[in-house]
Amino acid sequence: MTQSQSELSPYDTGARCEPKLWQPDSEAVAAVMRSGEAEDIGNVDFTNEEDCTVVTAHVSRGDDGMYTVHLMPMCGDDEIRVEFHGEKGLAVIEPGTSRLA
Repeated sequence: MTQSQSELSPYDTGARCEPKLWQPDSEAVAAVMRSGEAEDIGNVDFTNEEDCTVVTAHVSRGDDGMYTVHLMPMCGDDEIRVEFHGEKGLAVIEPGTSRLA
């Protein structure tokens, strides 16, 4: 039996990238802690329909209490846009319009 178009998920069609946790459970997190690679905890790969990683992301909290979303593109800089959906509306970072810190 084949899936009809209506049964395909946004992951199947490529409309959304599928999240894949680097550490899917607490045992995996503990193993990473023991290995000294704690900076990798919480990373999530988002893969396309070909199972290639498009971006790796995680969220951290700074000493000032602010949350920071970290995005590490695995595609060309001209192939990714960032949309921030906040209470005051939408902010978009288009390729070539961001500044380096």
